[in-house]
Amino acid sequence: MLRFVLLMIGFFHLPAWAAKSNLDLMPYPSSITQQEGSFNTSMPLRVYLPNLPKSHIQYLRQQLRNTFGNVRFTKNIERANIIFDTSGTSALHPSLNQSESYQLAINSTNIKIQAAQYWGINYALQTLKQLAFQFPSQIPAMIIDDKPRFAWRGLMIDSARHFIPINIIKRQIDGMVSAKLNVLHWHLTDDQGWRFASVNYPKLQQLASDGLYYSKTEMLEIVAYAAIRGIRVIPEIDLPGHASALAVAYPELMANPGPYHMERGWGVFKPLLDPSNPNADIFIKHIIEELAAIFPDPYVHIGGDEVKPDHWLESKAVMAYIQKLGLNSAVELHNHFNLKVQTQLSAHKKILMGWDEIFQPALSKAVVIQSWRGFDSLTQLTNAGHMGVLSAGFYIDQPQYTSYHYRNDPLPQQPITQADIEHNKQWQAWQFSITRLKGSPVTGHFALATDNNTNQLGYVAINGRKLMTIKQLETLANITRFDIDTWMGPVRFSFVTNQPEQSQILIGNTPYEHHISALPDVPKLDPAQFATIPHAEASKRILGGEATIWTELVMPYNLDLRIWPRLYAIAERLWSPQDLQDAQQMYQRLKTLDQFAVKRIGLRHQAQHLQGLAALSNQGDIDALKRFSQLVEQAQYYTRHHVKYQQGLYHQQAPLNSLVDFLPAESLYLHQWYLVLQNKDNTKHYLTLYNAYQAWLKDIPKLEATFAQSSALSTLLPLLVHHQNSLELGLQVLKYCRDHTRSTDINALRAKIWQQTRRHGELILAVNHLTEAILDSCFMQQGATPSIN
Repeated sequence: MLRFVLLMIGFFHLPAWAAKSNLDLMPYPSSITQQEGSFNTSMPLRVYLPNLPKSHIQYLRQQLRNTFGNVRFTKNIERANIIFDTSGTSALHPSLNQSESYQLAINSTNIKIQAAQYWGINYALQTLKQLAFQFPSQIPAMIIDDKPRFAWRGLMIDSARHFIPINIIKRQIDGMVSAKLNVLHWHLTDDQGWRFASVNYPKLQQLASDGLYYSKTEMLEIVAYAAIRGIRVIPEIDLPGHASALAVAYPELMANPGPYHMERGWGVFKPLLDPSNPNADIFIKHIIEELAAIFPDPYVHIGGDEVKPDHWLESKAVMAYIQKLGLNSAVELHNHFNLKVQTQLSAHKKILMGWDEIFQPALSKAVVIQSWRGFDSLTQLTNAGHMGVLSAGFYIDQPQYTSYHYRNDPLPQQPITQADIEHNKQWQAWQFSITRLKGSPVTGHFALATDNNTNQLGYVAINGRKLMTIKQLETLANITRFDIDTWMGPVRFSFVTNQPEQSQILIGNTPYEHHISALPDVPKLDPAQFATIPHAEASKRILGGEATIWTELVMPYNLDLRIWPRLYAIAERLWSPQDLQDAQQMYQRLKTLDQFAVKRIGLRHQAQHLQGLAALSNQGDIDALKRFSQLVEQAQYYTRHHVKYQQGLYHQQAPLNSLVDFLPAESLYLHQWYLVLQNKDNTKHYLTLYNAYQAWLKDIPKLEATFAQSSALSTLLPLLVHHQNSLELGLQVLKYCRDHTRSTDINALRAKIWQQTRRHGELILAVNHLTEAILDSCFMQQGATPSIN
């Protein structure tokens, strides 16, 4: 994407201790001291393990055997050359704020791992496994001192919308521990399915699960499997909303008597538990008792989000209940309901957790609130005394650039202030409207200024949101360009100052229809538009973050492909020091971790990609199809969801077996070319790129033949015409780069590229973003220096 052009060099930096390192580790450790020499892993390895629970010992032995082929275990520490040492006792189950720090010391004679608890030993072993993968025979000598930045580092897996088998859940747990994540948030119920088998309410699995649910034995198995790996399992049972499946099984517990049928569509629906019904309280009591017998972690997630009050307001019994309690609204009734659930949980020494909507002053301050609404919400709830976990910006069910997730920090940076805007600057403003495929347009204005030192800066005001700072402005020929990170993902404005109607706005990799026009005056800003950050004590209440994989468009056969390898980058943001910010260096390490995850952890994202392509090709040219798949991407943001909604395919039974379903979130292959373009002298690379474009062009006849004989691909035949045009345009740009043709109209070239970048259903011909990055690179190489501040 254009985000990776040469202009971005120098904006992020590595800490001094990391900049000199050649270690492809993720998450990157807190401190590495590299020393002389190396440890020879080819010699016989004798391992000493401390006195730990039997299950932990067995797990460590298995991990070591999978890492080194010549491992023996000894009870004599003097004979060992790999020594594990822990000074404290170790519980069977992990807990919040447990000790996870460790030291890993490697010299020419031994490897020594020290930690206060087993959890730190396990994380040290994960680091050692990555080192052994990168250095299979001689691991460089070093001392690593490491600890996590946040105590809560999670992944939410939605098993309700599409059921995920136990073995696939276990595989994600294996990946999680390799990334030093420590919370599996298991979303077990929703409108489309109740997956938690209940002893007291058997109709839930009989009528509301399509026969796809987890038994008590299976859930206990997952808890034990995760615990050995240092991962807490937190169940989510949605209350009082997202309850359509519950309503099918027990309509008598609902505010509206029904009848109900299994909900197949995606979205937000009306069924709600009836808080005035004593049997609903008994139901919640029994469900909590069953959960408590399975999940030892003190936190239980009740969802609590997206409660449509219609059925409450239409129920005479509920309205009478509201009047009896002296409540004034459905919001107050929802608060009352949450307090009742909190009381039920407290009886079992459990603590309530939920999404932003449960936030209220009356809740216990021990409640953890998970924010899907973003930094403003997280600031509000932590300033009010609650603990918070950030998920906004970590929604990996959306295809997004890994760099976008990597910039997303649970501790917000200093926001723009009134002083920033008013201080001795001349401002100009433009209003904009972005037309989304579903929902209302995104409207607002942006303002740009140049101060007395000719530094450029600006802000974006999106209606209903806090101001966002523009940290970099780029001027290239006739366009001004800047990026902001929003709840939709990264948004790029590329606008022609004198002809704003010719501008482009990208949400991620996807162009959106829009309107931009100059304003005669800069709009006056309300003080409420300026964002705040958590105060010092509130910052301590930000526990960390959770990536979320909602499964509307995800199936078991492409789950790994949707999660990995980018979850390593999110894990690094939650584990590693905050000043580790270099996205390009992250991508280089991610390339190694991509292979490590497959060859050492057993993750199947690469296999799912290739197996999907093989099935689609129907005995066609799989190699050509693979090369093509590296040049296209899923349309980012929720574009795919909205397209399916428009097509009437936004439901549980819609097929998910098209090319778009077997593409990763972004093309890491294309990203390697962006890294090449960051070299100061790109001249020698233009010929390599020219040859690559020609090779891609030669694949067109092979692709046409493969698409034509595949029923699954034949509908994409028209896309190949656009693909060919895109590649020919790329060759034209590269000719300009190689021949230094000063008379070339680069504005016209850019306009042609933008024309080719348009969305094709759920797909984007992402090679066009590479073509524009090449154009920018050679434009600067030829002496036309852009304005960068």
